[in-house]
Amino acid sequence: MKPRIPKIVGVAAHAGKPESRDRLFELLALLKESKVNVLLEHEAATLATMPGSACTLKDIGKQADLIIVLGGDGTILRVARELEGSAAPLLGVNLGNLGFLTSVRGEELTSALRKVLRGEYQISERQALQTTLLRGGKRKDAHRALNDVVISRGAFSRIVRLRLSVDGELLTEYVCDGMIFATATGSTAYSLSAGGPIMVPTARALIITPICPHALSNRSVIAGENSVVRCQVIGAAGELLLTVDGQVQLRMEVGDEVEVRQSSRTIQLVTPKNHSYFEVLRKKLKWSGANV
Repeated sequence: MKPRIPKIVGVAAHAGKPESRDRLFELLALLKESKVNVLLEHEAATLATMPGSACTLKDIGKQADLIIVLGGDGTILRVARELEGSAAPLLGVNLGNLGFLTSVRGEELTSALRKVLRGEYQISERQALQTTLLRGGKRKDAHRALNDVVISRGAFSRIVRLRLSVDGELLTEYVCDGMIFATATGSTAYSLSAGGPIMVPTARALIITPICPHALSNRSVIAGENSVVRCQVIGAAGELLLTVDGQVQLRMEVGDEVEVRQSSRTIQLVTPKNHSYFEVLRKKLKWSGANV
């Protein structure tokens, strides 16, 4: 998507972040000065003491040229989910720790936004996953994920048995604590903690990472962008959950299948022209290079 000068801007916020209120008023003053029409989602409208002006994110997504998200990576994931497939680009303003999805720090808000409002920004197009939960061969639920889809145990520490196939061909059966299906964007989230690879966020792939597999030879597998992956629960002694982007949680049963494939919709993230993913990666993972 080619950058354009935004005329209508949506604003979403995480009301629980200490900086949210001050940064919101800073943002609104700048948008007013720039004669930009503003649409506030309900948390932002409440923070701005204008609850009567609140819009749903779905409605904002239909009208806005840009949506500014005040919060952190979790807030971006929430907004992306609630937009329900809208192509409106998202600009994340980080109000906490350094994030992978939020590209502007709180203290950089005014300078970064002035450039964005002049059309001086980049669009990073991100792959999403379409996830379908099947029970008895019938669709029970479906969701879209920007980061990952996770099959995991509940409170009890008991193993699960999962049968996994790629494009209709059996890959293997896992005895493990669960399974992570991640996009390249989500490769630096839960998948990384479980030993998965790091991929540049614009790569098109589906990362399959077992959680604590009971065989040392079970490693992450990277499937192609057009692959269809199915994972069936063939044994579980306790509660089993399917979690989408840490936002949606569904209960699973033995016999259930999860189908994961690339979504037909991508998610557009706005980054300043000088934004460097590798600089963020170095800081986040505390890479300092060799000491020799």
